[in-house]
Amino acid sequence: MRFLPWIRPVPLTQDPAPDGQVRSTRRGGRIKVVETWFNDDPASLDGVDVWIAHQRPSRLTPWGWHYRYTLLVDLTASAEEILARMNRTTRQEVRKSIKDGEFTCTFIPSPTDAELETFADAHDAHPIHPDAPKLERDRLRELHATGILQLSECRDRNGTILVWHGVLGHRRAGIAQPVYQISNYHQAEDQASANATGRANRVLYYQEFVHYKEQGYATYDLNGWYTGSEDAKRLKINKFKEAFRGRLWFGYDCEEPLTLRGWAYVALKTLKRWLFLRGRASELRRLRQKPVLNLPEHLQ
Repeated sequence: MRFLPWIRPVPLTQDPAPDGQVRSTRRGGRIKVVETWFNDDPASLDGVDVWIAHQRPSRLTPWGWHYRYTLLVDLTASAEEILARMNRTTRQEVRKSIKDGEFTCTFIPSPTDAELETFADAHDAHPIHPDAPKLERDRLRELHATGILQLSECRDRNGTILVWHGVLGHRRAGIAQPVYQISNYHQAEDQASANATGRANRVLYYQEFVHYKEQGYATYDLNGWYTGSEDAKRLKINKFKEAFRGRLWFGYDCEEPLTLRGWAYVALKTLKRWLFLRGRASELRRLRQKPVLNLPEHLQ
């Protein structure tokens, strides 16, 4: 694989904005928050303490932001072309699994309250590490209330669910974005079971590419790409995502306080982040400094 000495990723420029805007609260209901994605502006800021903008193409203010890198898969190509672009191992695994009928994928565009609870229970029963936090169920319900949250799952031949995804469908932006990914990979009894879960996850991603393409979406956002070099677990996740051959883009995650309460909330949150990371200087720099990236050619 050939590596380029340096390349500048291009900022996210998707426009128009997505449909969903999430209104929520923090600090026990005392802080009123509105969340948007990409180039969207809130319909109203009345009664809002903090505006949180995810993957904004430009910064809202000189403060309260950090870079957000991600990989975007082009869904305007044919389903076969999307598959052909994947790296050889992933492509062969997906093709063989589909041909053999190894897994069945199901999409739930409008989950019921009971399905949301089942999904949340699965998240809490399959943590990625022993200290992983429980799923914020209020947050899950807030996303669902906007109408942009969709669920999907992949089962083996015995009907056992191996992988679950929670995907935000930003229809006006034409972007599908997985925000929850659950699997029993870390609870697998043996390597064969872990490998089967890995294949199921790859198959589910590909089936989602095809599904959202058929629904009219132009882009699948793999929701994050680690720019550091020290966290082995996140580097492994990078490698998994890179196999789908998406392009690397960046935007800005921003927080704009609008009231005194909002300023206090953002200041306290920033202080906590800096105190938590104060012994990890490289991590602090990574949040605010554009990295020099040695990228494989397929990520250009």
